[in-house]
Amino acid sequence: MKNQRSVKEITYHFGGKVVIVTGSARGIGRVMVKGFVEAGAQVVAADRDMEGLEKTCEPYGDKVAAVISDISNPSDANKIVDLAMDRFNGLDVCVNNAAVAPHTALLEERFEVWDKVYASNCRGTFLMTQAAAKAMIKQSRAGRIINFSSGVSQRGSPGTAAYASSRAAIESFSRVAAIELAPYNILVNTVSPGLIDTQPKPLPKNMAMNLKARIPTLPLARPGEPEEVANVVLFLASSASSYITGAVIVVDGGSGIGIRLTNSVVDDDPRYFWVTGKSCSS
Repeated sequence: MKNQRSVKEITYHFGGKVVIVTGSARGIGRVMVKGFVEAGAQVVAADRDMEGLEKTCEPYGDKVAAVISDISNPSDANKIVDLAMDRFNGLDVCVNNAAVAPHTALLEERFEVWDKVYASNCRGTFLMTQAAAKAMIKQSRAGRIINFSSGVSQRGSPGTAAYASSRAAIESFSRVAAIELAPYNILVNTVSPGLIDTQPKPLPKNMAMNLKARIPTLPLARPGEPEEVANVVLFLASSASSYITGAVIVVDGGSGIGIRLTNSVVDDDPRYFWVTGKSCSS
């Protein structure tokens, strides 16, 4: 049976709001920039990749301010927030999407790569959260900070020692940030995507083989679309989520809870026929 889906369109209104989106050069980041702009927000789009960032921002004119930056650098993190304050005169939402995810076998992992992963994923998220929160507090404005984790933070996956552990750290960090920033009416939440269709095209051979084997086992038997993650981020940035903080919102099509049902459920274990009322002849 062919998999069919219908996504109900929900309209958000972010007129007068200023939003930062890091990791904007491609994938989910690019789609989030589009979603916020179309909802009326002014956006600061940040990334290390100048070419990709230009492609993201080109359609939106002066509604988007692009900034080439490395969020693991304190001065760059402050530069991103300062641009929002100087160009758009405020900051309401900071989406910390930027991350790196190299895959390496544990026994072959190099500490230099490990440190770079943690610098981007953990230090970068910390620096952006801190800088954004200080700006929001200074302007006496309620705010939203939305961090990113991953489904691999909760389950083992070969080759992801650095990435998975860094994402688990973000979940813990975000809970602490949510507690400390709650008195300022700044809500901090985490989005944890599963397999989302942001892979390079054409796929590298090994990645293509792994995905071909994995996708049929997912409960929905398909990868997610970047828009399906962006929809959750827009919700968390909106007034509709005003009583949610410190949460981890999983967007994984059910992959974290089990595998797809491929056969009928049959109970043929005679040890429990006394419970079900079945007999060996049934």
